[in-house]
Amino acid sequence: MRKISLLLCTAFLLHIFVGCTSNDDETVVIQGAVTNSDNGNSIANATVQITSPQEFSDFTRTDSAGQYSFSNINVSELTDLTLAASATDYVSESRNVQVASGDNITSFNFQLTPEGNNNGGGGNDDDGGVSGPSAGAAAIILDGISEETINIAETGGIVNTSFSFQVQDSSGRNLDLNNSEEVTFSIISGPNGGEGITPITATTNANGTVTSNLYSGNLAGVVQIQAEIVREDIGLTIRSRPVAITIHGGFPDLDHFSIAADNYNFEGWSINGNRNPLTVILGDQFGNPVKPGTAVYFTTTGGIIQGSGAGNTNSDGEVTVNLISGDPRPNDNVTGSGGRDGYATVTARTINGNNQEIEKNVIIVFSTSAASISANPTTFDLQPNGGASFTYTVTDLNGNPMAAGTEISIDGGDDIEVTGDTDFTLGNYLYPGPGATEFQFSIRDTDEESADPADLTIKISVTTPSGQQTTYSGISGTRRKSVN
Repeated sequence: MRKISLLLCTAFLLHIFVGCTSNDDETVVIQGAVTNSDNGNSIANATVQITSPQEFSDFTRTDSAGQYSFSNINVSELTDLTLAASATDYVSESRNVQVASGDNITSFNFQLTPEGNNNGGGGNDDDGGVSGPSAGAAAIILDGISEETINIAETGGIVNTSFSFQVQDSSGRNLDLNNSEEVTFSIISGPNGGEGITPITATTNANGTVTSNLYSGNLAGVVQIQAEIVREDIGLTIRSRPVAITIHGGFPDLDHFSIAADNYNFEGWSINGNRNPLTVILGDQFGNPVKPGTAVYFTTTGGIIQGSGAGNTNSDGEVTVNLISGDPRPNDNVTGSGGRDGYATVTARTINGNNQEIEKNVIIVFSTSAASISANPTTFDLQPNGGASFTYTVTDLNGNPMAAGTEISIDGGDDIEVTGDTDFTLGNYLYPGPGATEFQFSIRDTDEESADPADLTIKISVTTPSGQQTTYSGISGTRRKSVN
């Protein structure tokens, strides 16, 4: 009994092992090429479709060498598949193949005959193709889209697009009038801004083709449409693959109009040709990006600015131009500037949906390369174990903050610790004030070995992004030590 039980257990485990491993081999691969039957040239972008059975329906397109591949066909038993190949200006061809789990079928090729050639068949009968009148609908294939991107309604651009599907039978033949079908179109996802399809239903023509139109609403986004046939005679619903069409935004809206600079303060007063990128972002009244190609024009009161970006706004409603340093050097008396030279106003303008000009401005500082540095106090007497504190000011020669990216450091000499505003990089500042032009630091003696007094000089260094350095050595004093 033990021996029988052991055999039964072994057989049971073997059955489980075989069952588990067989699933890994159920994928079938079919590969091949589509060529011109007249000259053998490869046909790129041809459609190859599994048309039957319906549960295996799939399609792909040939690459530039005319090659195609299906690698995700899962079968669990011997199955008869029908594949069809088609291309513009060629007669379609269908072929049958029997597959089993794990098959890797190569060189399953199609040779398509150019339309107009009289090979005596008058249909899809070349090299094993199927001829004769079409049967019932089995597949819906996208035939073409007039515009893959459209604009929001009433923006003055293209606001609708037509699309066509071709309905084929299980042998890849286009439906004729005797087997015409009513096709229903639907939007399966979209921005829900009032977009729609007209007509909702249409009947295939003598070539099995059916056409409808998508019109946009007032919101931007991606719309997915689908075609569907319900064959009540056999209880089958046939659907196309979803087709995506993009709706771009509407007219510019002032509340969704912004302008910003990479640097609000750049080294443009003393240098010609320094470039400072500025970016405009434009949205419509719903907060969607305006349609690509919307024109934005720029002016400046200092230097030179590119009139508009190449191609105008992109798909995100953005356009970037360069403000280029040069004459005239600006002297705008803007609020907060104190009336000093160096301030420029850059203006971006566009047209809204009411044909009105709207604009946004940004203030830019053209800073000098040389710095003006002062400190208080300028003398000190550092007592044993004591310290000293200072305030200092760094501006450009016009009294404005130095350019963004300017490096400021303080050197107290050997065995002097400096803390506070030292060894840092200046940020984007438009106007003078604490953190922009006004700073502070402290020093402390860290030499615990020497008892000798010493004279000290504190050096402040300012280095601009172009590498020009200004130094200040106006703080001096004595470090006193304890007497042993």
